[in-house]
Amino acid sequence: MMTEPKGRVLLVTSGKELLDEMTPSMSGRGLELVCVPTLKYAAARLDTGDCSAMVVDFSRVAPAERDAFLALHKQYPTVHLFTLETVASLAPTMPSSLRRLSWPLPMGIADQIRVTSSPVVVLADQVLFMTGAVQIAFRQAGVQPASLESPKDLPDFIRQQSEARISASQRTAKPKKAWSLLGGTEEESIEAELLPGNMVVAQFIGTMKEADALDAGIRSAFPEAVCYYVSGTDIVRYAVQSLKDGYYVALPRDQVGRIAGILIETTEGADIRLKGRETERILLLDNLKPAMTPLGQALQGAGYEVTSTTDGEEALGLCKKGAFHLAVIGTSATSDQYSGAELAQKMREHDPDLRIIFMVDQYPLQAALKGVSQVVELGLDDAILKPVEASRLIFSVEKALERRFLMQENARLLIETQELNRQLAAVNGFQKNFFATVAHDVKSPLTAILGYSEVLTTKLKGQPSEGRYASNIFTSAKTLNVLISDLVDLAAIESGKLRVEIGTLNLISVVNDVRSRVEIAAQKRKIDFAVEVPPVLPPLAGDDARIGQVVQNLCTNAIQYTKEGGKVTIKVETALDQVVVSVIDTGIGISKEDLPRVWERFFQTKEAQGMRKAGFGLGLKIAREIVLRHGGEMGIESELGVGSRFFFHLPVKK
Repeated sequence: MMTEPKGRVLLVTSGKELLDEMTPSMSGRGLELVCVPTLKYAAARLDTGDCSAMVVDFSRVAPAERDAFLALHKQYPTVHLFTLETVASLAPTMPSSLRRLSWPLPMGIADQIRVTSSPVVVLADQVLFMTGAVQIAFRQAGVQPASLESPKDLPDFIRQQSEARISASQRTAKPKKAWSLLGGTEEESIEAELLPGNMVVAQFIGTMKEADALDAGIRSAFPEAVCYYVSGTDIVRYAVQSLKDGYYVALPRDQVGRIAGILIETTEGADIRLKGRETERILLLDNLKPAMTPLGQALQGAGYEVTSTTDGEEALGLCKKGAFHLAVIGTSATSDQYSGAELAQKMREHDPDLRIIFMVDQYPLQAALKGVSQVVELGLDDAILKPVEASRLIFSVEKALERRFLMQENARLLIETQELNRQLAAVNGFQKNFFATVAHDVKSPLTAILGYSEVLTTKLKGQPSEGRYASNIFTSAKTLNVLISDLVDLAAIESGKLRVEIGTLNLISVVNDVRSRVEIAAQKRKIDFAVEVPPVLPPLAGDDARIGQVVQNLCTNAIQYTKEGGKVTIKVETALDQVVVSVIDTGIGISKEDLPRVWERFFQTKEAQGMRKAGFGLGLKIAREIVLRHGGEMGIESELGVGSRFFFHLPVKK
């Protein structure tokens, strides 16, 4: 079942490098990464229900936990699961349930299988099995696999193979009399005999669920057995189909950058985009029909729509009449007017997006070199030497079609991005104009309101009712003035004109001034307000008013988000060549997910929105900018429901 991404992806790994590697592709698609180190933390996080996918780095997970993660996925079937494998985690010495091998085989995996004594079963999809591609790949690495057309015979075959190996290893040869006559001993020696292999490649055309069941049956009968599944299907197709089926996706670790794109392809809108890939049409042109027939059949078996011809003119006409996604051209195929290379150029002129693969004759050598060089000159996708193996052609076709798809997607996304940038520029322009208007046109009349309401409050002291009205006007105007001041400061920051007048900073005086202004608010809320300042501080450079603005902002927030009976503390400490100012509270705290966003303009946590009386959520952004202008930095430590510590440091004046 396809689900809309919730925007949050859980990454399980004990290293930081994978988080750094995945973050750009995730954030670029509006997805947020949350990293945890172990199975225990992953289970707790999934229980919150806010993750749409989980990525598990099996190279950093204990082997005993592999199956536990798969079981966890079954508890949360709507959460997409991606497992990342390396050659080390795929090794047959690592106990595990069925594992998927990418095609071509990962470098080094055949060598590891060659030296293992455990029974090894490789379930190969129909195309790879029928073309013998998997068997050939292992033989080239020194492994001699047996082949089975049906996986149902696997248990009996493994048993017979194991018994044959035991029997062969126990057989001994008769004494070599010639050796005895020459002075040798009468000890028996084992005849040089090739033991039966411990590996079998079986054709498998079922579902992954059926493959899992087969693997479980084999390992139940032979606990030491190791099972793999290998398919030549393109990674994106395989992944999207697996997620549709509610199955997990196993990827090579070096393909981790594709996960974000795969998740986007699981959305409803992506189904429409992928429909074009489901009926990809291939034009197959060669002058040898007997060689084309098995290639065409193999491509059809891989799910493509294939049109074959031995006539170059007909091929060119077909390209002009109907849209093909890819053309496979034998370079020896010519028409009365054009060579194979010229046909490729004509086809590209008609459809610039057409992907083209050359099949090049090996002899004569000059012709082969010319055909390969033309691929580079013409910007084609690949050159394959004849005779062409079906598996090699399918692999090349998949890569070329994936390239076509990605190029078209990039073009579509570029147009969408340009439109979004245009809209964003319009919104930003409106915001800047709005802030400028507020800063210049609202500030002046507001100053008059503040002044006159203060005068009225003084003159109406003897008239309680009228005096109360004037006092309310003055209080509301002061609140509005704070909001307007924030907008004015933000406008100054956006334009790079925030004024900070650096002079000799009296931090102790600044803290005491803030204390006198905010402790009344703390007393009204029955909050214990404390100040811890050393009697003497090293010399500091800064703007008293601006640093006071920072400290007051932190104290106001702390008091506002701390419940009655809580505590707020201003603490000033010296450390090496800097002074650290902290505002510590026992308030509502901030969740780990929201911590990175507290510096964003207009951002407020859900908890804060429920308690906040007034404000735009600009105070922390402005405070941090002021601290940065002083050559310092601001930080935060917080735990939801426990409290927070906002702090900033200022360099000591030298």
